[in-house]
Amino acid sequence: MLFQIIHPAEALRPYITRYVFVRAEGSTDTMTPPAGDPRFVNGKHVQPLLPNYGSFIFMRNVLAEFNSASSLTSNSASGLTSNNTNMVQADGLTLLGANLRMIGLTTLSGWFEGMLLDFEPGGMHALAGIDLQQLAGKVVPAVEYGDAGLVQLDLLFKSHARAEDISVLLDAFFLGHLPRKEDYNYTRLRKVIAACDAARGDISASDMASAACLGERQFLRVFRQYIGIPPKQFVRLRRFHRALQQMQQTAAAGKPIDLLAIALEHGYYDLSHMAQEFRLMGCVSPGQFRALGIPLSDDFSVFFA
Repeated sequence: MLFQIIHPAEALRPYITRYVFVRAEGSTDTMTPPAGDPRFVNGKHVQPLLPNYGSFIFMRNVLAEFNSASSLTSNSASGLTSNNTNMVQADGLTLLGANLRMIGLTTLSGWFEGMLLDFEPGGMHALAGIDLQQLAGKVVPAVEYGDAGLVQLDLLFKSHARAEDISVLLDAFFLGHLPRKEDYNYTRLRKVIAACDAARGDISASDMASAACLGERQFLRVFRQYIGIPPKQFVRLRRFHRALQQMQQTAAAGKPIDLLAIALEHGYYDLSHMAQEFRLMGCVSPGQFRALGIPLSDDFSVFFA
């Protein structure tokens, strides 16, 4: 199992958090785990992709389970082919919209590889010009999105194998797409996210609009365009990620994880409230997630194994 995190160029970090490269190799038998492990489905190895703010992901030899048939766009020519109502075989660059549900990525024959471009909230729109409102909850292959630059990225992924080479080319591509002048709406959005974090999720849409110095109607339009989901859903997703981040940082420091303390610190009413959100967005309880907590990244927002 190879799990590699590569940080983008400094100028890109307000938009892209990290590039994450994952490769798992082995026969189907050697990758079959003990029964009852939530990381695995039907006896096959699976890498769960947690709820996110919108991402690019390149996948090879993966059977991806998405939320529903309505969340798919498929085309056999693109390499993303429907198998049943909510499973697709993925090969190439795929766009993921903001999503509050876990996505399961299951290997087809005992190996797979993928690379995730983990965007900051709103960064996908600010850097790549993608309207997240149209993409929310959807999975769209790059070749179907209709953008020549994304098709170029798809070819880049398919023609290079080393994560370091791909990350250098990604940097070059995105540096060429930096906004020529300040994106004021993205700047406002970052202030809103800071206010949301400071309020530990206890913030209304009107308060968020005030932090953005926008009228509520205009704020909601901008927010949906950049984030894709309504403010209330974003607050829940942000709180979930922040709790996971603290769990990860505590585990990495070798300290015991106090789930109740984390729940209260991040604005949950109690541990039961946090457990309900974890099961909805992570498909496991906080305790089960803690048991899976092999330190791999700084906020659990990417693959784990």
